[in-house]
Order: sequence, then structure tokens, then C-alpha cells
Amino acid sequence: LFQIQPIEQYDKAIISINTQLGLKDFDQHLFVKTGGLAHITQSDKKDQGEFIPYTDKNLGWHTDGYYNAIEQRIRAFSLFCVKPAVQGGVNEWVDPQMIYLLLREDNPDVVKALIHPKAMSIPEHKVDGKVRRATSTGPIFFIDELSKQLSMRYTQRKKHIEFFDSLEIQQAVMYLDALLNTTTDYHFKHLMKTGQGIVCNNILHKRNAFTDDEDSPRLLLRGRYFNRIE
Repeated sequence: LFQIQPIEQYDKAIISINTQLGLKDFDQHLFVKTGGLAHITQSDKKDQGEFIPYTDKNLGWHTDGYYNAIEQRIRAFSLFCVKPAVQGGVNEWVDPQMIYLLLREDNPDVVKALIHPKAMSIPEHKVDGKVRRATSTGPIFFIDELSKQLSMRYTQRKKHIEFFDSLEIQQAVMYLDALLNTTTDYHFKHLMKTGQGIVCNNILHKRNAFTDDEDSPRLLLRGRYFNRIE
């Protein structure tokens, strides 16, 4: 977590901070603007509003880019608050490596199910009949081939998500969700104020629902990167 003094152009400051940490290879996804940053705010645009981050709804536990192909794996992200909501919008984080260890200590069979190579699939995304994103299938926990680090791709969303047709995997996902929804010593939460942000190696995170000021809505800047923090 970090905090900077009020300035006029937060975009440039965040890009500079991220660059100093080695985060340069950003994900040029649908809604990215200058320098790899996306403006996370409520949107009434049809193509944007269908994605939960661009609404005021609760956003469950997930890692960024869980739907990306292997060659576009998100390894780090930054999130910076320009304008908080009037009420709500608390962010929570937990290290996926600690979640893995807790699961393994409690029930190794759960971990075995979650490393299945076809554990979770996200169907292709089409817009006007054109494929914007291909089907993404893979394990939930895995060793990242580039960094050699234990990593995770996951979302608590159940819409447009397909888990492998196996009782063991379905039960393991329920077990994982139950752990995420508890409070351990490794869970952290914070309501970010203007000028506050986080830079991390794609940890699990969530966002609570919020209420906006109609004249000055909540605005966060998000960067997603294919490389880890150096």
C-alpha cells in the first residue's frame, strides 16, 4: 500500500511508480487508456457495463485476468484511488500462496483437485458475433513457467464459468470459497481514500458494493501487467 500527495495528473504519477517497480509490459485489454491504465468507474455503456468492475455491485474474490490465455497471464497489478465512493467500496486482499498452504495443511485432496489442468474454464467472449476472447482452460493453482512461483487463476463468479465435471473439483471449489469467505490472519481490508493505492503480484482481491455521488463518482486507476514486480 502507498499514498501520494494530491496532484493534477494521477495517471502519470502511477505510471512512473509502476515503471520504477519494473511494471512496463501492460495488458492492452478492451478498456485500457493512456499508459496501460484503465479507469474503473460505473459505466452506462453496454459493452462496459456488463463487466462487474464497471458497476457498483459487490465483486467477489478473484485474481486479475483469470480469463486470459497462458501467454497473456497477469502477474502483477496496481490499483489507485482518485475518488472514493460516498459509501462502501472496501477492498480486501489475501495472498494466494497462503491460501494454498492453509488448504494443503487442512486437506491435501482439495489442493490435488485444484491443480487439475482442466479445473476451470471461461467460455469464449463474443461481441456482435466476433470472438473477442477465446476459451480459457487451466488449473486454479499452478507453477508459473516464467517466474517459477506458485500462482493462481480464480474467480468466485459462477456466471460464464465452467468447472471440470468432477465431484472432487466441485467440492474443492466449495472448500476454497469457504476459506476465502472467512477471516484469517492473512486477510486484509482497507477503504482507500484519494491518493492511496496498492501495487502487488496479482494477489486475490475483492471489492464490496458501494454508493456513488452522482456528480462525482468513484474512480480508480488500474494497471495489469504480464511481468512481476522487480
